[in-house]
This record gives sequence, C-alpha cells and structure tokens, in this order.
Amino acid sequence: MSGTRLDAAIAVLTYHRPDRLPLTVKALLEQIEALPDGISSRLRVHVRVIDNAEQPEAQDIVELDPARITYHHEPAPGISSARNRALDESAADRILVFVDDDIIPQPRWLELLLSLWLKERCQAVSGHVLPELPETAEPWVAAGRYFNRPEHATGSRVPAAASNNLLLDLDFLRRHELRFSLELGQIGGEDSLLTRQLVACGGRILWCNEAKAMDPVPADRATKRWVRQRSFRVGSSEALVAQFMDQSPGRLRSRAVFLAGGLARMAFGTVRSLAGKLGSDLPKEARGARTVYRGAGQLVGACGYAYQEYGRGKKSIRKVNRPSAVEPVR
Repeated sequence: MSGTRLDAAIAVLTYHRPDRLPLTVKALLEQIEALPDGISSRLRVHVRVIDNAEQPEAQDIVELDPARITYHHEPAPGISSARNRALDESAADRILVFVDDDIIPQPRWLELLLSLWLKERCQAVSGHVLPELPETAEPWVAAGRYFNRPEHATGSRVPAAASNNLLLDLDFLRRHELRFSLELGQIGGEDSLLTRQLVACGGRILWCNEAKAMDPVPADRATKRWVRQRSFRVGSSEALVAQFMDQSPGRLRSRAVFLAGGLARMAFGTVRSLAGKLGSDLPKEARGARTVYRGAGQLVGACGYAYQEYGRGKKSIRKVNRPSAVEPVR
C-alpha cells in the first residue's frame, strides 16, 4: 500500500434533517482538514451525503465544499437502501466511514479511526458514541441509561458494531459480497447483521475508544414511551439477526434461544422493576423495565415479527420476510 494514495469516503445518511445536516458536514470537513500529513498523504478523504427522503431536499449541501462533497438521492424507503447506495457510490473507494447526520465528532475522531486501520489492516473499526440528552429528557430515561453504549479498550476485537461510528474496508466487503439486508431495512439491526457476517467471513472489527462522537438525542425521543419502544425494537432485531445467521434447519436453534431468553428477561426485568418501584429506586425500576421490553421484543422476533421503526407512515409490528442470502454487490 506504500506509495499509493487511497480514496476514503465518509457517508452521511440523512432523512428530513435540513437544520442539523450542515453542522455535521462542516464538522466532518474540519476533521478532514485537521488530518496529519502522515495520513492525508496516504488517504484522500471526501464526504458523501445520502439523502433518503422521498424527494431530494439536501442537494444544496454540496455548496459547502464542491471539491469534497458529493450528493446522492436514494428514494427507496429503509435505512438499508441508503446504506447500500453509499456502498454503490463508493465503488472506487477503499474505506467507507458511516456516520449519522446529527453526529458531533470529537477532536481527532477521524484521525484515530484511520490511524488504527492503517496500523492494523483490520476490516472494520468501531468508535465510541456518547449520548447527549436534552434538558427536557424525562428522569426515567437518564436513570435507565437507555442511550448509553458499552465501551472497550482500544484495539479490542468486537463481534459486531453499530454503523453510527464505523469504518469499513470496502475491499473486504466486495470480496465477500457483503451488503446491508433489505429485509431489515425498515426494522433496524442491518448493521449488526453485516458486521457479524464480516466476522463470520474472517474479518476483524477493532474498537477505538478514543474515536468519540457525541450523539444529541432529540427531545421527542427522550421520553419513557419512546425508549420503551426502542428497547422492544432492539430485542426483536436481535432475534431476527440471530435467525439470519443461524444455519440450523428451520433456524430452530436461534428461535429456541430467543424464546427462552425473552421469557427469562421479562421475568427478571419485572421483578427488578417492581423492586425498584417499591424501594423508590428509579434506576432499578427503569432498567428493569428496559429488560422487560427488550425481552418482549426478543419473543416477538423469535416468532418472525418486528417493530418497523424505520418504516414510513404509521409504525406497527409486522411479519418479516424469511431471511434470504446476502444480496450480491451490483
């Protein structure tokens, strides 16, 4: 790789966030400008904005820096359609970094992600995302730690990763024909599935704890109702991802595991939540409820159903199509 300057893209997926998007893209451009010569001489970085709205509405973002920003409109509903569009548009790139359209990268975020990849030649690098709750957040939400994510020592191998702060080696994805599942596009968990498939194909996902990004939580999500709904959706996604990975006949192994596990979580969570309520212990009550809703989601997912969090229009619980093979690279 020495002597060859590779292309790297930062993919920003956006959906109806015209006010927040320019702030995020400006922050990403600043990260590119701040890259040390040792990295910028080896990697040429640009930004791809993937607009997943029904009609194009963010094309003016290119005006911030026409030389470094490209805009692509992907009207097909579902987050997987937008992620796969980013893969398609990055056919000439070696590296693709996925971020959300409201991310606030912390100092040296991009440098640290790229440095770890250049050093280790791994197939993915995952950074740490920190939630930023609004002042209006219900106490229940903070007490239950609903938006908190685990962290690991830098260099640790992880079995899967979320795509809101994720670097992918596209050569590896193309070689193994890995794409984001359209069946999970309106549910979520498509990033967990792809990264688990990456590991199953022999790839390594390394954690970079210092590559931090703040994730501002919208006020309408910092409510008891929304976080319970999210916990339910996460549980159903976990069960469905396990079925996608399961090679046993009828995927009976994964279904049995999540049926039993879902029931156990609901029982344990109920006891913990009641104990917290009786003892006026809000964190215990809220975390117990989180466990209950996640367990309920696992039960539903084990039966092939899921909450359509990323669907357009009215949200509901629907039957999920039978898991199919990974979609080939176009």
